Amino acid sequence: MKPAFWLVCVALTAAAAGVVAGAAWLCWTALDPDQQAAVAAALAPHTGVLMMATALLVVLPALVVMVMAGFYVAPMRGMAEEVRVIAVSNAKHRLRVEGQAEVRKVAANVNLLAERYQTLQEDVALRIRDANAAIEIERNTFATLVSKLTQGILVCNRDGRILLYNQRAQRLLEGAERETGGGDWIGLGRSVYSVLDKNVINHALATIEHLDQQGKSRQMVPFVISRISGQLLNVHLVPIPDPSGASYGYILSIEDVTRRINKETRRASLLLALTEGHRSGIASIRGAIEAIIAFPDMDEEERTQFQSVIHEESVRLSQQLAELEERYPGDLDAQGPLQDVLGSDLLAAIERHVEDAIGVVVDVSAPLEPVWLRADSYAIARCLIFLIDQLRRICRASEPSISLHHGRALVTLMLEWTGAALDTEALRSWGLRQVIASAKGGSQNLFDVIERHSGAIWAHPISPAGRPCLRLVLPVGGEDSVSAVWGEEEDDSHDFDFHLFEPGGGTAAAPDTPLGTLSFTVIDTETTGLDPSGGDEIIAIAAVRIVNGRILRREVFDVLVNPGRPIGAAAQAIHGISGEMLRSMPPIEDVLPRFHRFLEDTVIVGHNVAFDLRFLELKEGKTGLKFAHPVLDTLLLELVLHPNQEDKTLEAIAGRLGVTVSGRHTALGDAMATAEVFLALIPLLAEHGIHSVRDAQTACDRLAMAQVKY
Repeated sequence: MKPAFWLVCVALTAAAAGVVAGAAWLCWTALDPDQQAAVAAALAPHTGVLMMATALLVVLPALVVMVMAGFYVAPMRGMAEEVRVIAVSNAKHRLRVEGQAEVRKVAANVNLLAERYQTLQEDVALRIRDANAAIEIERNTFATLVSKLTQGILVCNRDGRILLYNQRAQRLLEGAERETGGGDWIGLGRSVYSVLDKNVINHALATIEHLDQQGKSRQMVPFVISRISGQLLNVHLVPIPDPSGASYGYILSIEDVTRRINKETRRASLLLALTEGHRSGIASIRGAIEAIIAFPDMDEEERTQFQSVIHEESVRLSQQLAELEERYPGDLDAQGPLQDVLGSDLLAAIERHVEDAIGVVVDVSAPLEPVWLRADSYAIARCLIFLIDQLRRICRASEPSISLHHGRALVTLMLEWTGAALDTEALRSWGLRQVIASAKGGSQNLFDVIERHSGAIWAHPISPAGRPCLRLVLPVGGEDSVSAVWGEEEDDSHDFDFHLFEPGGGTAAAPDTPLGTLSFTVIDTETTGLDPSGGDEIIAIAAVRIVNGRILRREVFDVLVNPGRPIGAAAQAIHGISGEMLRSMPPIEDVLPRFHRFLEDTVIVGHNVAFDLRFLELKEGKTGLKFAHPVLDTLLLELVLHPNQEDKTLEAIAGRLGVTVSGRHTALGDAMATAEVFLALIPLLAEHGIHSVRDAQTACDRLAMAQVKY
């Protein structure tokens, strides 16, 4: 019970004692001495009983108050907290109907009111959903469009805070280490200057402002950014005007040109080597030939010397060319316009082209999952038209079909037919036949096209379906292809938040900033045991970001860690992680720098987070990293808001707030549940006058549990 209640009980006891003592004194003084003596003599044998009766009479009011408080006051306090949860955070929560009849009646009536309140809320939400249906369609269309662009897209406010990004940008800027939590991190509310050079972007913005001052229309400013990793990005900056015409943000379209620039550099080196290395040899050959032409009557010995010069220089030039081919493989070949093509689209194009060109209907089939390959779809279609036409003429082929089969690094187009099998020698002769002719006189044969694609072709007398077939093998799209990006997508609706256009939105710099506008990172760990100071270690660490009051489920950190020590049996029984599962995982010293980077510019949130932070604190000496972020603990916040609730476990708190817990006792599952709980607590905190991180920390610091150390 609260201290104030005990003060009331003490006051009632003192008052009762005063009344009894005063009444006894008045009665005693009203008697004459003889009567006083007689009364004293009569009561002397019963002194113990009188004292007990007097004590009972003195404490009886306090006992009555305590009983009434137990039956009515304490339950009503808990009910008051739960009613506030219904009104502010979780309309689906219901009071337990138990206790005295009057308390049960109040609880039942509150539940009835909650039912009607929930029905009203659901009706309003349904009407809002219906009204926003058209807007939602536009929103989804926009999100899908942005996510499918082959260029990386970032939209930033004037402060450089990211408010939209697509998966292409995420892949380009975060690099291949995303799966292990490494590389640079981008996300809603993060600063673009942490991944791209601020000076270069500011220079582009200054260029836009200069053009505006000259009265010129807004333009797109292109520039190239070189990153520490050696990556070269071709970037285009486009300003976003507000209704007044001023710029209040900008769009960055990003393309990785590292390979292209490197290839152009190699081609330039090759051209220089060809020019410088062959100039003297060609001059010697030319001089020898001109001398032979100018002096047709020279003797045989001189003619032999000049011919020897021509032969030696020719051999040397051939050797130099062979060396260049070895040093620059593939750079001597003319490359056509290869692009990422969806396999089903390629088959549809082939089917259409074959029917239009030679009047043959081809049965095509592709797997259900998207298969991407890098190809010149026109050239491949022309090759298959040629092959089908030749098979029809030579092998009497009918009922042709083309199926697509996807391997790890190769895509196979299998052409099958009914008729005679194709001889290998015939295919070799067909490979030298022209399949593509240009208006300028250039041409390519079948083998030229296949070689340009780094592919292969061969004939089989019988396919798995029992028919003759040809196999045309092509490589899948490159590692930066669109397919790799599209295959990783999850929920497009989490890719943007235009509320972040407001300056400062999403930062965690000011302790008095309203909680609803801050960026948070909710963390959780799994460990070998419960004694960090005694040598227990982290075995799993996870985090999820909250920006603008929304959990960003795609922006997560989830890594297993090799603790370098055995896992306690009790701990393993809870989280189910064994030492065998962690043998190939990185040590905590390798994980923490990436984790620290993920937490950048946010408030840390956790459930009993002091336990998790103690493990991180003990690693400061080895890593040099201090986790000096502002911290909020959902367990302490629950104690501030609901001190009369007995069950403080994460499941119980989540249940009261209407949060569904899944993946319990996994680091990421607990982090997700804690994030949901924290968002549900924010409106309740506001009802208690707690609006900022400073307010929340001040309220939590008053609690005895805040002083617990691990």
